[in-house]
Amino acid sequence: MRLAAALRTALAVGYDLFLKLNPRKVAAHAVIPDDAGRVLVLRSRYADVWMLPGGGLGAGEHLDEGVRRECREELGVDVVVEALTGMYYVERSAAYVGVFRCRLEGQPIRLSHEHEAYAWVAPDQLPPPARIMARDALRFDGTTAVARLP
Repeated sequence: MRLAAALRTALAVGYDLFLKLNPRKVAAHAVIPDDAGRVLVLRSRYADVWMLPGGGLGAGEHLDEGVRRECREELGVDVVVEALTGMYYVERSAAYVGVFRCRLEGQPIRLSHEHEAYAWVAPDQLPPPARIMARDALRFDGTTAVARLP
């Protein structure tokens, strides 16, 4: 058990270092709410953390295409993109992140090999950057939030 925990920690540190060394990281994430105002999060097998669906974009990939692709890969479903709710620079990962409010169309979630679980959580339960992104997406009034996050 200790070896597995040590491996997860090493992978998380390595991934964090990779993100910091990649100065032009661009990502797209989805905030997918349910009727109770909770949002869908995924737990990574590699870093043992809960995160919003989404990830890095490929060269020349548009933000909305990227969030759809990432959701298809991670959740096994197509999402409907409702709005671009925020654009953020996240200092911790040195990444520019576009956040979209999305919805599921009744398809069952089939997690990828990268994730071990999913859950519906209140935005207040998320770590600070994801909490802000989720709150902005849930409160979206037609104006896209722009912010720098720790």
